[in-house]
Amino acid sequence: MKGLSYLWKMARRRKTSCLLVLLFTMAATVFMLLYPGFIESTRARLAEAYENIEVKGWILNSESYEDPLIPGATWKELVNSGYFSQTAAYNSFLFRLYPKDQLEAQAGKDASDAQQLRAMQQMLAQDEYGMEGVGGRMYAYSSFAACDQLMRIRDDIQWLEGYDESCLEGSERVCILSDEFGYQPGDTVPFLASITIEEPSDMRGIFRMKVAATYHGKITDFKAVMPIATYEQLCSTATQAHQQLGTGMEWPFDLSSFLFTVKDNYQLEELKGYLTEQGLAGTSGIRAVIDDRILRGTVAPIESNLSLLEGLYAFFFGMVTAIGFLLSFLLARGRKPEYAVMRMLGENRLQITLKALLEQFVLCLGGVLLGAAAEIG
Repeated sequence: MKGLSYLWKMARRRKTSCLLVLLFTMAATVFMLLYPGFIESTRARLAEAYENIEVKGWILNSESYEDPLIPGATWKELVNSGYFSQTAAYNSFLFRLYPKDQLEAQAGKDASDAQQLRAMQQMLAQDEYGMEGVGGRMYAYSSFAACDQLMRIRDDIQWLEGYDESCLEGSERVCILSDEFGYQPGDTVPFLASITIEEPSDMRGIFRMKVAATYHGKITDFKAVMPIATYEQLCSTATQAHQQLGTGMEWPFDLSSFLFTVKDNYQLEELKGYLTEQGLAGTSGIRAVIDDRILRGTVAPIESNLSLLEGLYAFFFGMVTAIGFLLSFLLARGRKPEYAVMRMLGENRLQITLKALLEQFVLCLGGVLLGAAAEIG
């Protein structure tokens, strides 16, 4: 007890040194408690950047400025790959459609579907080259949101009861049609489709579609829109018909555009590897392009800071430990006379060492507690 009492008295006489150890331990504790927070906040910023920045891409024609020719099988493969949160695709073809009043004048107002079809065939035979104003382009879209022009006029579209924007995601033979032809939602109309501009007779065919909705006037680049799944069915049906006729002609199911939004930006490099495996990373034919400039420009400095913080953590820990040992060593070195007096009072080396360690432990513990309280506060 005498030794401990004398140790306490010596500590009081060395208030400056002991206070230095206490303050250093307190400051080191605050720093070491705050430092992991810096790392975690940087990681959170990095995760936020990866999650909130949209990375988009598209497929283009790498050989010319024309629209790409994307095989339908490739499109399905991409859509089902799981790498994309949103996709948009379309294609288009030429069509001819008689206005409702002209068709009814030929077939009768309450004509059946078969009668309308025969009437249209007769009109086509009689008027092969006089059909200006009744033709246009039919676009096939994978979804309503994939068409900017439809989104722009969505409030002006008149829907048939039971139908809405989701109809373009199905496979029913429906269309959204300009009302300039005189048809109303619910009507079933015959179209003459052609997949070439020249329209040779063996590359045309008539198909029927229900009008799911109409929009007013000539306010879009297209005259009608249909589901892309329906377009695939029509291509398949037309190809089978040509095969049965022995013409050797084929209506290929392909697309003229494919846009996508990356689902998980952490998988960006994996996605690029997948596109390479699909043959979409070359310079010939069609090629996928991913615009990740904003993402890379944002995450690159964050990743650099995170790497630096993680690399310096062990260094700072070692440096703090080394400074603590140095302070303790200098404090003990300056107290050799006091330790000599303790030896004269009958204390052995082990007792003096244990008491010196106890003193440093108490000071460090006090500093740690004060530092933790300051950091929490």
